[in-house]
Amino acid sequence: MKRVTLMLILTLLLAGCAGPSTPDNSSLIATLVAATLNAQPQATTSVPPSPTTAGDLPTVTVPPSSTPITPSPTATLTPTYTLTPSVTPSPTLAPGDPVLSLGNPTWEDNFTSGANWNTYEESASVLEYKDGKLVYTANKSNNSEYWGLSWPSVENFYLEYTGTFGEECSGKDRFGLLFRAPKPSKGFLFGISCDGSFRLYAWDGEEYQVFKDWKKSEHINTGPGATNRVGIRAKGTKLTGYVNGYELVVKNSDLFSEGKFGVFIAAAETPGFQVEITHAAYWKLP
Repeated sequence: MKRVTLMLILTLLLAGCAGPSTPDNSSLIATLVAATLNAQPQATTSVPPSPTTAGDLPTVTVPPSSTPITPSPTATLTPTYTLTPSVTPSPTLAPGDPVLSLGNPTWEDNFTSGANWNTYEESASVLEYKDGKLVYTANKSNNSEYWGLSWPSVENFYLEYTGTFGEECSGKDRFGLLFRAPKPSKGFLFGISCDGSFRLYAWDGEEYQVFKDWKKSEHINTGPGATNRVGIRAKGTKLTGYVNGYELVVKNSDLFSEGKFGVFIAAAETPGFQVEITHAAYWKLP
């Protein structure tokens, strides 16, 4: 077994912080964890990460930019006419996209208030609010995985993030969902990489378990600046991974039945690899 170093990032919000806007107005608990791999996990090899600790830093608040107004030209000697407003068509969703049948989300975050996630800065990674986005940066291309948890703990759900790769990315630079994490150092992970691959696996506190190793999909938008919706449906022991509304993987595991969710990032190729999360939501399932 390869040598592995475990770094744990655990950051909690102070009691005086404002809680997230939720149906029960629950208090925010934010936790940050970093998992370091000496080598990328294989389908038959388990490789644990290692913990570290990062201190809290103030949330970055950026004032909104103003939108310039361009005056309309004045028409001369023309008959009266009626302008028909142009309509921007909605994007076509995949037939099996879960959002088509789930209705309004139980919880969602557009990252405008800074209430649901804790920000931090340390040498290896940075999590911050910036221009109405949750921005995660992996400073070192050492294949280390870092993750931060939000406050809700859920059991059966569909969870989805909309994320955009940074200006530079390649290969297995990646981000994705951490879910059903009963502790900061445990949980399932479903992620996508810059080259258009996806993977489903878990960290049980001591080793990785790979349920579906890296596989490419035509439904993943690739390369720098590409935006994808990454989703996971967890119902009982059945785990179903989606990208842009397309079902990519279905596996069964009773390793974890419920827990918190979060976002993770890792730079395999690009120092300073970055992802911008613009929307997060989950729907409780019966």
